[in-house]
Amino acid sequence: MDYPLWLANSDVPGALVIALVAVLHVFISHFAVGMGLFLVLAELKAIKIGNADLKQFVKKTSGLVLLVSAVVGALTGVGIWFTIALVSPTGTSALIHNFVWGWATEWVFFVLEIVTILIYYYTWDKVSDKYHVLLGWLYFVGAFMSLVIIVGIISFQLTPGKWIETKSFFDAFFNPTYIPSVIGRTGIAFLLAGLYAMVTISFIKNQNIKKDASHFAGYFVLAGSIFAFLGMTWWVYAIPVDVREQMIGGNQILTNFLIYSGWLTVIITILSLLFMFVVPRYINITIALIILVLAQISFGYYEFARERVRKPFIIRDYMYSNGILVSEVEKLNENGVLSKAKWANIAGYKDKLKVGRAVFVAECKICHSLNGFNALKPKIEGLEAEDLDGLLMDLDSNPLMPPFVGTDKEREALAAYLAEIAK
Repeated sequence: MDYPLWLANSDVPGALVIALVAVLHVFISHFAVGMGLFLVLAELKAIKIGNADLKQFVKKTSGLVLLVSAVVGALTGVGIWFTIALVSPTGTSALIHNFVWGWATEWVFFVLEIVTILIYYYTWDKVSDKYHVLLGWLYFVGAFMSLVIIVGIISFQLTPGKWIETKSFFDAFFNPTYIPSVIGRTGIAFLLAGLYAMVTISFIKNQNIKKDASHFAGYFVLAGSIFAFLGMTWWVYAIPVDVREQMIGGNQILTNFLIYSGWLTVIITILSLLFMFVVPRYINITIALIILVLAQISFGYYEFARERVRKPFIIRDYMYSNGILVSEVEKLNENGVLSKAKWANIAGYKDKLKVGRAVFVAECKICHSLNGFNALKPKIEGLEAEDLDGLLMDLDSNPLMPPFVGTDKEREALAAYLAEIAK
């Protein structure tokens, strides 16, 4: 809210931009974790049975991992930092300051992950099997530990737990949904590893190797589905009661997203296991990509639901989605929300519509556009300023909306601005 670099001149809500970049990156990062274990275990199997063709399959798969993880994953990771810094500087600042050593530790493991996958790929047949497998284990450890640390920070936003009172790093990190989130996301990582492996499997001509590789990938899909189901079910019952009620019936959009994600995951699992264990010879690139796209859609539904259910907060009970701290609401109601928004450059209250637009940017535009995604105009069309003022006074009756913060004059200015655009 302090410095809306993205919001001021864009008709696209910042939350949508973050979500689109984040869903792609998180999908890739889970792939990196699952494929780390897949590679090292598949290589160990190839070495144990002395199968050069299976070893060649693992080598080709590691090239896919290098491309997706080290290149696309790294770019989208930078993209997340860029977008959240533009869209939600106060939320980004809070997470950085509270988890500074957590981020530092995660970056160490990220460097380990990138370095080892590069060495792992380029040292095939150049070092002993023992040392090559060791590189594979180091890659998996780096990727998995990155997940373990990031999950603590992500889950904290919805369930900060005792941190609200203690401001302790460990109370924040080991929050009520941390363990179920780690279990669930580890399962997702294993599931995605099996699905990604199908892409490489689709190019195998030797039917015996294709059968063995498919069965091996199938066990990852099966184990991943079980862990994902257990972890996510635990997560649903670990979140606050009011949030859970929104997820399982209170809010139709959230409920539908959760249902769509669940059913798609079931369909993906059944299809994958059918091809991998029953008819592996029919696995081709078209089938592999269709299942992978379905997985991306399923994951997108879940991530959108997880992000949306956190509203009206960025950090529950601490910071609203527009960057306003819960602790400063009383002060801003007295002094005005624009007293904090220095960027607004409002000299007095001479231009009511200009003030209203500034309040809109400060409090509303991170989630709402006027005409695009989550548009306000269709919802308020035809309403007069007096009607809108009444709605603003009762804004927090919607459990996903933060309360209006500011003076009566600012609220009236916002109502006038909305009435003007609603004509």
